Amino acid sequence: MRNPLVRAVCRLAATAAAAAAFYLYSWMPEHADHVLKSLQTRTQTALDASGDRAIFAARDNIALLQTIADVSQLSVDYHLIYAANDRILGRNDEAIEHYTAALAADHRPEIYFDRGITYLEERKLEPATADIAMAARFNPGYIDDVDFGMRDRVTAMIKGLPYNPPSR
Repeated sequence: MRNPLVRAVCRLAATAAAAAAFYLYSWMPEHADHVLKSLQTRTQTALDASGDRAIFAARDNIALLQTIADVSQLSVDYHLIYAANDRILGRNDEAIEHYTAALAADHRPEIYFDRGITYLEERKLEPATADIAMAARFNPGYIDDVDFGMRDRVTAMIKGLPYNPPSR
């Protein structure tokens, strides 16, 4: 390669490839982590707020989450934050999908519990019971966070017994 033009083009291509690799594998994940950390705080603020303030904050949070979706699809935090904001907006089906995606990456009890509560809000008792029971197997304290009827269902499931609701 004695031709200076060929060497210059090769150097330029190598530099462009290095810059693209740096952008994709270093800068974008770092940027996504920074966005996720700020969104955790923003999402908690939205959860603590009520009414229109919470809805506007959740919409803004989801817009920011969509900017890092390509890099964060495998992140548990990404899916948990997305699910929390979906719940604020009343989009429980989408929240359940994000909790399920988070569970594909990590089987933490709080994810099972939150998905179970979301199923409960949708009046889907069987999957709600199964998820809350799974969370309670990890941490029995989760049973105390549900109402008495659900508590009996979850306890029966954990013990492997059929649930027979009390007659009225």
